[in-house]
Amino acid sequence: MAVKWGEEARLVGALELPPFPEERFSKLLAFAGIDDAAKRRMYLDAEPLLEHAADWIKAAYDALSRFPDTARALGWESRVPEDELRIRRTFFSAWMGRTIGVDTSREFARYLHQAGRIHAGYGPEKRFVPPEWVSMAYAYVLNAFSTVVEKDRVGLWAAYLTAQEEVMRQGFEAAMALSQGRVVVQFEALGIARPALPEPLEVRLVHGTLREALEKVFAFEPALADQALEAEPVAVEEGLWMEEAFVYALKPRWTVLVGGRDARYLKGLDTRLKTGDRLTLLPPGR
Repeated sequence: MAVKWGEEARLVGALELPPFPEERFSKLLAFAGIDDAAKRRMYLDAEPLLEHAADWIKAAYDALSRFPDTARALGWESRVPEDELRIRRTFFSAWMGRTIGVDTSREFARYLHQAGRIHAGYGPEKRFVPPEWVSMAYAYVLNAFSTVVEKDRVGLWAAYLTAQEEVMRQGFEAAMALSQGRVVVQFEALGIARPALPEPLEVRLVHGTLREALEKVFAFEPALADQALEAEPVAVEEGLWMEEAFVYALKPRWTVLVGGRDARYLKGLDTRLKTGDRLTLLPPGR
């Protein structure tokens, strides 16, 4: 039985996750030299960028609605629904404002990660937007910015937008991973974890283990990982030296049910799953 006896029984074993969105965003920005000094330089472009932003947003959606492939991805083949267009412009405007303000916050990184999941079909409309169109949209924005910002700062804006796109791509890839594999299970979160995952999530698995299912779910929804996991530092070999990295484990008294059975009393993270299994994340104090 995969039970650790002691003061608090827990589901033991390590989970390997990609960097959290804010960690990836921070590293990319650091690599690109987007530090406080660079941000102060970029703030000098705020006024001309804001002056033109509304026109760029309108032109962007005009172009998206006219081009057959993007119109099809958005469900606009026959007509452009005005209510939906207004909502999309609102979110685009909010993103544009945060971008012009050079937002590098943790919350913005999580927002970008979520946007990537939405583009993968996990939004309210469940529409899939191919990643090449997202890349082209970023290229459109950079081209627009370059018409008004000072030439010596175009490179900073290019790096900042590229870092954003990479974090968004991470969310997209985490969502796409849910559809890879032949074993199909349902995952739900209860109690204090439910707000992070209000609806059951379908997860496809290649190897069919509980470990694989949890790694996919927590990579998809970092807010769930915030609640349920704790980091454990490990040393990994990087060339000629060792680097610190992290693996993750469920916090004490958090567990997972597999078809109603506590995974601690099965084979823990190595529990084999079959199509139709329901996994339930149970926090303490339920």
